[in-house]
Amino acid sequence: MRVNYKKELEEAARNMILVHKPNTLIRMILRTIVRKVKIEHAGILLYEKSRNSFIVTVTRGQVGTKLPAGFIRLDPYAPIIRFFRQKEYRGLFDGRALIMSRINYLLSKKEMFRDDPETEKLLIAIKFQMRSFDAVVSVPCYYQDDLLGVLMLGDKVSKKSYKEEEIDFFIALANDVAMALRNAFLFEDLQLEIERNKRMFFETTMALAAAIDAKDHYTRGHTSRVTEYTLAIARLIASEANEKSDGKFFEDLHIASMLHDIGKIGVPEMILNKNGPLTDEERKKINEHSLIGAMILGPIKNLDDVILGVKHHHERHDGKGYPEGLSGEVIPYIARIISVADSFDAMTTDRPYRKAFTRDYAIIELERCSGTQFHPQVVRAAVTLYKRGELK
Repeated sequence: MRVNYKKELEEAARNMILVHKPNTLIRMILRTIVRKVKIEHAGILLYEKSRNSFIVTVTRGQVGTKLPAGFIRLDPYAPIIRFFRQKEYRGLFDGRALIMSRINYLLSKKEMFRDDPETEKLLIAIKFQMRSFDAVVSVPCYYQDDLLGVLMLGDKVSKKSYKEEEIDFFIALANDVAMALRNAFLFEDLQLEIERNKRMFFETTMALAAAIDAKDHYTRGHTSRVTEYTLAIARLIASEANEKSDGKFFEDLHIASMLHDIGKIGVPEMILNKNGPLTDEERKKINEHSLIGAMILGPIKNLDDVILGVKHHHERHDGKGYPEGLSGEVIPYIARIISVADSFDAMTTDRPYRKAFTRDYAIIELERCSGTQFHPQVVRAAVTLYKRGELK
């Protein structure tokens, strides 16, 4: 059955647009080559900047014939790489693929190299290097003038010679691969940069949380415990509802629970650590910490849900909380969970004005205030975790 290479090329190009992982992209391309042209094996030497080497990254083909991925590495001065990187050599093959039959033909014409023995030596070295890969065709993948990789193709299963249209297919495909690889690498670099920024943000968040704990001597470790309780409660609620884990929600919840008391940075230490009842004015100052926290985080982009958790974690289910007197389902979900976790830890740790309550007592208080101060669903989850011994 005759293969419509133009159609196959168009389909491969369409699929490449959707792939952002280089190795996945390469596997897809090699699978296309092996299946459509019916060759014994195919592999790709991919440039790795960190090692300044071309490495066999992915291979496809029949068992026992394909190349061992990861074990073969060529430096930039290897014969095949030199040939494709140095423009003066490309004229020998019209800037196209290296084909073993063509190399053999050229080497048989001794007179061609009478005044150019270096090129003859290079072709001989390329021939032996291609044999080491069991390759009969090598196709460069260029992005502009940068060599990103080299397709190494073995014999056809039929042992017949490659047709001109098949070589054209490989070359056109290699050009598309180079463009797609470039995009995939850029996307991968972008993802790495996002992860680095995210990690840096979390480290900054942890430093801020530590600063809050240090300011309030009676709540050392409060932030990390509230974060642990909050995430445990949220995970249980999600699992009981058979919901898929929402990565963005849990990330926001994690950050919000770590920063829920960031506004205490704006509250005088003499009030935070007062050893006795607070006056109405002092209580008002304490209650401002949720609004202060929201104001501190306000200028940071993409923290809308985090800010809602910080701002509203002292709202009550019955509408008697602060700062806005929200009630029931109007209270942001993140804030409802933090509220229960925050109150449980507050009850079970020493405060300037009282000693810590027992955990059993704290759980009883949560149940007593379910439906008034706290959201019933969140309280149920906290109680379940406590009975399992998981709210430590």
